[in-house]
Amino acid sequence: MTGRAEIVTAIEAYCRAQSEQDAEAWAALYAEDVVYEDPVGIREVRGKDQVVGPIWNDIVRNAVRIWLTDTVIVCGSEALAILACEMGPPDRRRGLSPIVDQFRFDAEGRIVSVRGFYNLPEPVSAQTPA
Repeated sequence: MTGRAEIVTAIEAYCRAQSEQDAEAWAALYAEDVVYEDPVGIREVRGKDQVVGPIWNDIVRNAVRIWLTDTVIVCGSEALAILACEMGPPDRRRGLSPIVDQFRFDAEGRIVSVRGFYNLPEPVSAQTPA
């Protein structure tokens, strides 16, 4: 059974690995059958090869830096992390907050599910209001 301390440590490692673009550390966090849904309802990938492939490539391409902004909430083998991030090239860097990531862990402390919740930017209308 994975306890609170191990779960919090894994989530801290998740943030650190993304921010430092440490692919090996990031890949080590996941179970083979992980489901990664980010953002919820928009994109879902299944399997470690997809998470450490296309998802990781998006993180690196967008220079994502992510950090905890509040205490991790742990209940059994699941957790909620309240986060913020910066992403994009230096000349178009943008921030996003709050982000709530919901994690589920297996008995060995590996991530089996990540679900990312955040407000997507509103589409820009081509028309101006009258």
